[in-house]
Amino acid sequence: MSRNDASWMDEVDEQAEQQAETGKRPNAEAPQLVRQEVKAPARSTKGFYIQEKYAMAFDQLVFNQKKEKGKKAPDLAEEAIKMLLSKYGENIKGL
Repeated sequence: MSRNDASWMDEVDEQAEQQAETGKRPNAEAPQLVRQEVKAPARSTKGFYIQEKYAMAFDQLVFNQKKEKGKKAPDLAEEAIKMLLSKYGENIKGL
């Protein structure tokens, strides 16, 4: 088979497209991976400025949580906002 003869690749590609369209698997008895969708809550961007030392401390906290497989930055920011609202007696609508 020469280097430019790629007809077998076309055949395999066509077969894969047909399987994708029909949803038919070549081996129906083989286990199939089922992915669960995790839906994140809708979020919005709030533009505000903070001092550099607070930004660096927050980035360090996010990094440490990432190493520990903990919360991500948006979750940590939301937690901080909840604590502020609680401190000042404000309620979060929808909770």
